[in-house]
Amino acid sequence: MAFFKTNRDIFTAPWEDELFNENWMNHDVPYAPPTVNWSYDREMRIEDVEIWEQICYKTGGIGLYAAYLPYAEFYIVTGKWVQAKPGNIECFYGPGSMQAAYRRAKEVGMIVAVKQTWVNDKDLWLYQPGEAKQQGNIVLSD
Repeated sequence: MAFFKTNRDIFTAPWEDELFNENWMNHDVPYAPPTVNWSYDREMRIEDVEIWEQICYKTGGIGLYAAYLPYAEFYIVTGKWVQAKPGNIECFYGPGSMQAAYRRAKEVGMIVAVKQTWVNDKDLWLYQPGEAKQQGNIVLSD
């Protein structure tokens, strides 16, 4: 089952629950909120994303999230803190960003495994070996 979070859920109140709508339980199949594709006409920023899909979460605020609304190859890795600040988050965007974000998540102790990736033909360019654009620095403190 997928978990979805808003910027508020990640940056302002990470101790609270995920994005949820009780009407989503009216179906016999897992439900996901509607989304739209990012145009890639400019580099995406954290504030462009309304909903994130939580890929992995580790106690203490360490998380790996993928942009869901709008849908794009844009990932963030969060670190340990009570209240996250966008300057303390690593962002990965564009071609190769999934591999770079997963690699970084493993470095900070998350267990992340990719079994299969489904890609539409028109989006194959995002999954070719390439250099992901990285922004920000992660701050891990005990």
